[in-house]
Amino acid sequence: MFTVVLTAMDAQYEFHFDDAERWPMLKNIISFGLQLICIGVILLNTFAAPAFSENIPAKGYVFPNLTLTSPASEQERTYLGIGNADTFTIDQVKSSIMLIEVVGVYCPQCHIQFPRNNKLFKMIQQNEKLGAAVKMFAIAAGATPMETAYLKKQANIQYPVIEDPRYENHKMLGEPKTPFTMIVRNNGLIEYTHFGTFADTGKLFSMIKQYVK
Repeated sequence: MFTVVLTAMDAQYEFHFDDAERWPMLKNIISFGLQLICIGVILLNTFAAPAFSENIPAKGYVFPNLTLTSPASEQERTYLGIGNADTFTIDQVKSSIMLIEVVGVYCPQCHIQFPRNNKLFKMIQQNEKLGAAVKMFAIAAGATPMETAYLKKQANIQYPVIEDPRYENHKMLGEPKTPFTMIVRNNGLIEYTHFGTFADTGKLFSMIKQYVK
């Protein structure tokens, strides 16, 4: 098996193949498909409301004032340091830096990313300084409590996943494609954003370290 990582419209996509001999033909098919996607996106951006992309957070922006549903797990509420309230905001999370990821239950690229995020979560937890300063959680766009629980179990996600059944938080974030990763300070300042998968966990870990003094 071999993996191909392609970048289109500032997002990364991964494809896995078992037969290397068929790669030239598959490459042409994928290339043609991505060209169609790019044309579609250009047409959408031309005729759609301009606010769609302008609302998506970027470096230097302030994270929107989201009201997030607290995890059902007492262990995860303790990890975030948010107490027993039904909802929380990011300024209540006991950390100086947060890695927040917007995901979809049925998003294939998200399922590629989950094991890497589990590895990153473990690396952070094993680092004495970062373990206390950095918290991770995901926002599952459109996910009901049942779907969120299923996702956690199916993908063996080690960090909290916050349900967003009515897409309310997803809309306030500008409806980004998933997965969408953000590094956010406790005061809401966004330091980094990334669309798509992130293959180099070590690079992301090093990036997080530089924001923790």
